[in-house]
Order: sequence, then C-alpha cells, then structure tokens
Amino acid sequence: MTDPPTSPPASRVLPYFFLGAIVLGLGFNWPLIAIGVDSMPPLWLMTFRMLGGALVGFGMNAVAGQRASVHPRDRKIVTVLGIFRLFAIFIFVFYALQILPPGRSAILVWTSTLWAVPLAAIFLGERMSRLQTAGLVVGILGIGVVVEPWALSFSEPRVIWGYLLLMGAALSAAWTSVYIRRHSWTASPLASTPWQMLSGGVPALAAALAVDGIPDIQWTWLVWGVVLYQSTFAGPFVVWAHLSVLRHIPVVPVNLTLMVTPVVGLLASWWWVDDVITLTLVAGLAMITLGATANIFGDEHLRPHRSGMT
Repeated sequence: MTDPPTSPPASRVLPYFFLGAIVLGLGFNWPLIAIGVDSMPPLWLMTFRMLGGALVGFGMNAVAGQRASVHPRDRKIVTVLGIFRLFAIFIFVFYALQILPPGRSAILVWTSTLWAVPLAAIFLGERMSRLQTAGLVVGILGIGVVVEPWALSFSEPRVIWGYLLLMGAALSAAWTSVYIRRHSWTASPLASTPWQMLSGGVPALAAALAVDGIPDIQWTWLVWGVVLYQSTFAGPFVVWAHLSVLRHIPVVPVNLTLMVTPVVGLLASWWWVDDVITLTLVAGLAMITLGATANIFGDEHLRPHRSGMT
C-alpha cells in the first residue's frame, strides 16, 4: 500500500502565493496609472509612489519588529535596483504612454518576462523543462498576437521612439531580475525595500522639480486613492514580494508566470477605462495564459532555495 501524496509545505507554497499577488496587483495597476497620469505630471506620480513607498516600507519593517538596515555588501545592488528597476522603468513607461495608446503598447513592457529567460540561461545556467519551453514559445506567440506588429504604423518617428522606450523598460526589468537572482544577499527583502524606493525616489523628485516644477493637482478622492495604491501595494509590497519570490523560485518560472500580468491589465482596463477587447486580443490573452500555466505545471518540484519571506 502506497502512501497518499502529501501537499507541499507552506514554505514552498507561500512564494507562489506572493507571485500571484504580484500579478494581480500590477495588472490592476495599469488602469490606475492611466488615471494617475491624466491627473498629474507622470514624474510627480512616480515621485509620490517612490517616496511614499519608502515611508510605508520603513513602517512595514517597524511592524515586523526589525531594523531596515542594509549591509554594506548590499548597498550597490539596492542602489542599482532603485535607479534602474524602479526609477528608469517608470520614466520609460510613463513617457511612452504619452506617445502610444496604453492598450496593446503597454503589454510590451511585460516582454521582460521573456527576455529574462535567455539571460538567466546565459548568466545563471538555469535550465527549462520541455513543458516550460513549450510555454515560452506559446507565450511569445501570444504576445505577438496581442501587439499585432503587422498593424503598427512606424511612419512617425515618435511612434518608433515610444516603442523603443517600452522595450528599454522591458530589458531593464529583465536584466535586473537576473541581477537579483545572481546576487548573494545579506539584507532581507523587507529591510532592503524602503532603501530601494528611496534610491529611486530621490532622482524622481529631482527630475520632477526640474521638468515640471510644483504641480497644480486637483486632489479628488479618486486621485488620493491612486496615489495611496501606488505608495502601498503597487510600491513597497510588490518590491518586497518580488525580491522574496526571486530568492525562492528560479528566474525562468517567475518571469514566465509574470506573463499573466498584461492579461490582468488589459482586462482591468477594459472594465475600468473602456479599453476595447477584440477577438485578436482574446486569442492572444488565451495563448499567454496557456504559456504561463505550462510554466507552473512544468516546475514539478516547487523547491525553494531558502525558507522565510522576511
């Protein structure tokens, strides 16, 4: 008589729970960003997100009963992530969305989940199962269907520049994901989170003051809600959760699962800001979802590298 199969320990399941929370939180954030950039200059929205998120991050450490201290060996990566993952990506995205419509174009940012796969194979030596390889191929095809490159017009230089900005954001997100995985951390994800937000928030504030000056913002309840969401769930929580997940799950399955984020974002935009969803979009979204599902089922062992999430 064989023993019945047992469920994975909570320490193994918890990283996947946080990965799902990241997908939902960032996906629903797309229409909120669209509302935010219509209500204030993009640089100021980024500044509120970063500096407000830093304050919330310090508060998260206080609630957890630990000091938000960073070991000298981690200071370099904390600064790099704050500038190149948080500050740079949001500059690319916000200004690209001023040139391009936010629907299909925004999904290009999340091709970072695909570019990180070859980077992880090259620099980390990670290997993919056959099912995960099939999921990657299906996901790439799905992104192509959603973006519809055959229908894009490159007759205006601004359009080309907008797509280059989005690809720059995607590549920045991809290489920093691999950089996180490669680094041998001393500080906990929770302790490093507010310092990352602060590292991105200081240059964001300087850029906002230099470009836009003091803004005239109409502070409605909706605007307050958008800023609050940026500086809490979409800011420090996602930064902390993503760092934690990358310490427990290899880069390949993390980034392939994050391919679901644009699916959630487009559906949320359709629900909240009346984005049009065509049959082509539905087909592409189905392919991306299938690719991410294949990635999860292809990671049979669900084995973490360390225990604990703080």
